[in-house]
Amino acid sequence: MRGLYSLLLYLFPKAYWDEYGDELQAVFNLSLDDAIRAGRFQVIRVILRELVSLPKAVVLEYLRERRKAKMDKGSASYFDFAYGSWKEFLTALLPFFLTGGVMPLLKYLGTRFASGMVGSAIVLALFGLFLVLFLVGVKMRMPRWSLPYLGFLFAMLSVYLLSAFFGAPIYLFFRDFRDQSLLFIDILWGGIFWYGLLTAMVVLVVMSRVSPIFQRFKNDWTLPCFVLYGAVPFALWLTFDEYVGDEPYTLLAFLVLGGGAWFYLRSQGEWKRFGSLFVALTLAISIAAAGKAILIPGQDWPFTIDRGLVISEVKHTIIMWGWFAAGMLLPVAARFLPRSDRSSHTIVAEG
Repeated sequence: MRGLYSLLLYLFPKAYWDEYGDELQAVFNLSLDDAIRAGRFQVIRVILRELVSLPKAVVLEYLRERRKAKMDKGSASYFDFAYGSWKEFLTALLPFFLTGGVMPLLKYLGTRFASGMVGSAIVLALFGLFLVLFLVGVKMRMPRWSLPYLGFLFAMLSVYLLSAFFGAPIYLFFRDFRDQSLLFIDILWGGIFWYGLLTAMVVLVVMSRVSPIFQRFKNDWTLPCFVLYGAVPFALWLTFDEYVGDEPYTLLAFLVLGGGAWFYLRSQGEWKRFGSLFVALTLAISIAAAGKAILIPGQDWPFTIDRGLVISEVKHTIIMWGWFAAGMLLPVAARFLPRSDRSSHTIVAEG
């Protein structure tokens, strides 16, 4: 019976058997010894009790192991999407849908609805979902679908926090040239909102070259481009601030950006993925520039609207495209840099 009980213990999950097998065997041996001293009837009673209770204990332990495995995975397991799947695409699309779909739609439905309780509740709910999914992405070490969320947050920080930090010294050094029609000054001022975003891109690219933690951003150099791509919807929403009637152009740009994200997630080659992002970026901002040129003459602004204003707005939109294009080309440039000895040794060691 001691040998049979020892074999039956192998029915438990391996982790449980490794930890508690010896203890269970010892308890059974002691119970059996006590029963032998008490008499044959007590021995039969102990054996029957153990044989009856053992299957139930085995089943309960397997259920406990399964429940524990689910708890260890947590909610993150539901977001471990296959590459190129519809689930990955739809989850990655939320930052684009938020500023390129929901907010223009609410604005189109009417100012009263957009600023009312229903519209505010919808926007808050989507931003809440955005933050939840971003935190899930952080917990999962930023899979591909979560990278646009990171870029979207970088854009918000760059506009609302870091623009003042970078803009103050530029204003102090170039304030005498602020009103002069110089292309250099226009380019310099046109990037004030995006200097923080570009700094984040530089840091990300540099870390991918020197830190094993960011090695996957070097193995697939298009991933930093996808981070920057997530900032484009916010930039387009910002560039149409104070405009009336921009909803068709914003929605069209959103569809283009969504298509670019789809082709990026579905393409195999790195250059194809980069091309899908760069082309979609160019087309979306071109739609914004064309929309401005069409909309400006009909705007009811408290100042003179003339051809010069149209040219100025379109030019600033093109300059914004230039800054985003420069940021997207940073990983491309880093790809052609020579590999450092330290990075090479790290890769060999990890291999």
